[in-house]
Amino acid sequence: MSGADSLISGPNHDGGAWSPVPIRVVATWPVGSFAENLTVRSDGTVCIGLYSHRRIDCHDPATGGTRRLAELTAPPMGLAVAADDTLWVTGGQFPKGPGHVWRVAPDGLVGHWAHLPDAPFINGCTLHPDGRTLLACESLTGRILAVDLREPGRWSAWLTDDILKSDVPQIPGANGIKIKDGTALVTITARRLVLRIPIAPDGAAGAVETVAERIRGDDFAIGSSGALYIATHGQQTVMRLDPSGARATLAGPDEGAAGATSCAFGRALGDATALYVTTTGGLLAPYQGVVQEAKLLRLEVGEKGWLTHARA
Repeated sequence: MSGADSLISGPNHDGGAWSPVPIRVVATWPVGSFAENLTVRSDGTVCIGLYSHRRIDCHDPATGGTRRLAELTAPPMGLAVAADDTLWVTGGQFPKGPGHVWRVAPDGLVGHWAHLPDAPFINGCTLHPDGRTLLACESLTGRILAVDLREPGRWSAWLTDDILKSDVPQIPGANGIKIKDGTALVTITARRLVLRIPIAPDGAAGAVETVAERIRGDDFAIGSSGALYIATHGQQTVMRLDPSGARATLAGPDEGAAGATSCAFGRALGDATALYVTTTGGLLAPYQGVVQEAKLLRLEVGEKGWLTHARA
């Protein structure tokens, strides 16, 4: 890994053993760009939220081309895709806020869905199993918000807990969130935790449980085995956390993962075992003092993704 060994494991992060996988760069943006998040539509199109440009771009694995899909009024943070390929996007200008939720149609038509005036650091999002609610992390105030997808502007706090708060200035608390088997999994970046939150039959949040410690996770994806594939952003790596607790680091800054922010599994023909990863090029924490281009990486991880696309 040529010089990046200290990023894999240390007192604040345990990425397990170095276990590289085949990887290639499939799209880039100029130095200074901030690719914050991504999701994948049913046709395999990879949709990327560019925080730095206030827009959504789309990458077509079949052609290798990347195009602009939508312009937003504030920087995008989280992306989730519904069964009809509608994108739900959270965002806002950190640290002032306010937070926003947009609905982006498959053709790129943008509709402003919700204004979140007291959410200064809205972050990752996912669709609740009920198919009618968007769960969104608020990274400063210790909340996961529930946004009603049937009535614009209607939202509430789904869960409020101090463990969701950041305990380090400028580093997010609750960050990435995904659903598996009726349970929400959440990364708490500042506290270096992965949490599990059971979802009750009525859709409410249950008691918070700790899944793993010493993981400086940003957003993540879930494999069919139940493994979590985690972008570590400031650690400049992509790692895997197996259900057994075993850990492995799959890519580092020398492989293009500087400032890795989010992961999502491919859905196109021939892409089922591909893990796509967005990066900032190390914009907030330059690797060896050098900011790289922002990238979309494609890792071959040998398993399919855990499909959790809701009914909305």
